[in-house]
Amino acid sequence: MPSLEKKHRVQSLIQLALAVALLIVINVLANARLGGTRLYGALDLTEDKRFTLTEPTRQQLAALEEPVYIRVLLEGELPASYQRLRTAVAETLEDFSGYTDNLEYEFVDPLIGQPDEVRQRQEDMLQDGIVPMTDYQQTAGERTTRAIYPYALIYYGDRQRIVPLLETARPDVPIEQQLNQAESLLEYNFTSAIQSLTDDDKPVIGFTLGNGELGALQFADLVAELRKDYEVGPVYLDSFATLPTDIDLLIVAKPTVPFTDFQAFKLDQYVMNGGKVIWAIDAVAMDYDSLRATGEAYPQSRTTGLEDLFFKYGFRLGNQLVLDLVNTPIPIATSQGPSGPKFNLVPFPYHVLALPEADNPIVQNIDAVDMRYPTLIELVGGSDQVEETVLLASSDRSRRQRLPSPIDLDAQKFDVDLDRFNESDLPLAVLLEGRFESPYANRLSRENEQLLRANGMDYRAESVPTAMVIVSDGDVLANSVNSRGEVGYLGVNPFTKIPYANKTFMLNAVEYLLNPGGVITSRGKQVKLRLLDREAAVAEAGYWRALNLALPLVALALFGWVFNFLRRRRYTTN
Repeated sequence: MPSLEKKHRVQSLIQLALAVALLIVINVLANARLGGTRLYGALDLTEDKRFTLTEPTRQQLAALEEPVYIRVLLEGELPASYQRLRTAVAETLEDFSGYTDNLEYEFVDPLIGQPDEVRQRQEDMLQDGIVPMTDYQQTAGERTTRAIYPYALIYYGDRQRIVPLLETARPDVPIEQQLNQAESLLEYNFTSAIQSLTDDDKPVIGFTLGNGELGALQFADLVAELRKDYEVGPVYLDSFATLPTDIDLLIVAKPTVPFTDFQAFKLDQYVMNGGKVIWAIDAVAMDYDSLRATGEAYPQSRTTGLEDLFFKYGFRLGNQLVLDLVNTPIPIATSQGPSGPKFNLVPFPYHVLALPEADNPIVQNIDAVDMRYPTLIELVGGSDQVEETVLLASSDRSRRQRLPSPIDLDAQKFDVDLDRFNESDLPLAVLLEGRFESPYANRLSRENEQLLRANGMDYRAESVPTAMVIVSDGDVLANSVNSRGEVGYLGVNPFTKIPYANKTFMLNAVEYLLNPGGVITSRGKQVKLRLLDREAAVAEAGYWRALNLALPLVALALFGWVFNFLRRRRYTTN
């Protein structure tokens, strides 16, 4: 009998050792790879697939050859809303780690240490553009403030990129919505930064100059942002016989001098040979300064010399201004005081807040875009081989105003006729993708033909697959410039100081045109904000309390009864 008990004891110890060994092996395999292949997987059961990385992200992580180090400045005593963002960041980076061994990350508290050290650290971060968010807490009659730094610092060799995890938003956007949007963009923000740090081959972007386009100061903020990831420079059309094919993207920013037919032909053949273009066109000559000087103005249609190109490509910029009740205000003198006129901000329907319209990465998860005197984009269907996507449009309380008709500044002080604003979704920015047809197919001049022949090129009547974005406002990419020549931030309204998504829209458009299947696709991830239904919670409070308290007790009692019944049945002798 003792020998039998000893034998059972040895068997139990062996089984325990084997179980422990099996758990260790499973744990090792759960964090191991064979070559570049993971030996483990995960099942994402969430409706919005928040834990599933896009294919471009997985490919980029798997291709990392050197370590990437990420320092996240979200640690310490964080409010509950920011703690949720920290958790989402940790989960995202954990998912990233599953596809590469060359990723390390840590969370640090930038406010820890001696007061002098913290103050110096904050000053250094401020010089690097790391501006804190201020969180206000009201407890026991006392209001406290805390600086929150929703940023990540990414290092790759001797390169560094600062990634804001929470974008600056309008003051009327709730913090919950801002954090939800930030959570949706975590994968994109990290992947885009890693790509920028690891990619040495920068695409070339050209801004056309010589036809009255925006000056260097007016798009300085956008150019400074673009130069982090691209080679950017001016393109004078008269300096080239034909546009070089190594220009990956061309931006035509608010030309005010008409293009000659010769220049238009160069642009056309650039498109025909696969060139990507962003057309930011003011089809109407109008601005606030001229209106403020006289109080009344008559906007005039502006000829660009590109009308034939645009019509053949499938769109037309007509002489119809778009007005919208969703707009930004302008200062107007509403009364006369002892020290002079008193100015108030008054809604101005000609300054439209264009709303994201399409399910496209360019406009997904972005705020409204501030546009000035935009015109209607008419889609005329140039070719069956071109796909049209409206990116930005007016709200459901908009209308069009045909020219010639005046704009009266004094009329803005009074209530508008709401019944007239009965149109919706008027196109203000459009993406065209496909094969475009050249307007010169049946009217190629001898000079243009000789030009192509001299440069070893053939005339193309149809383009290779390419894409372009049309925006009916040239100022959409213009930052403010004050009287001292100081450059403002693109998208910040000069009157209200509220930031809008102009810069994000332009950067997304550039990235999509250059690489539509790249990391920009991760912008399409939507993390739904599921808020508590407070009315239902109050009405059903008793039911849920009973369910949460009684059900576990009943289950535990049932388990105990079954366990004891089976035990008695097994060990009771007849």
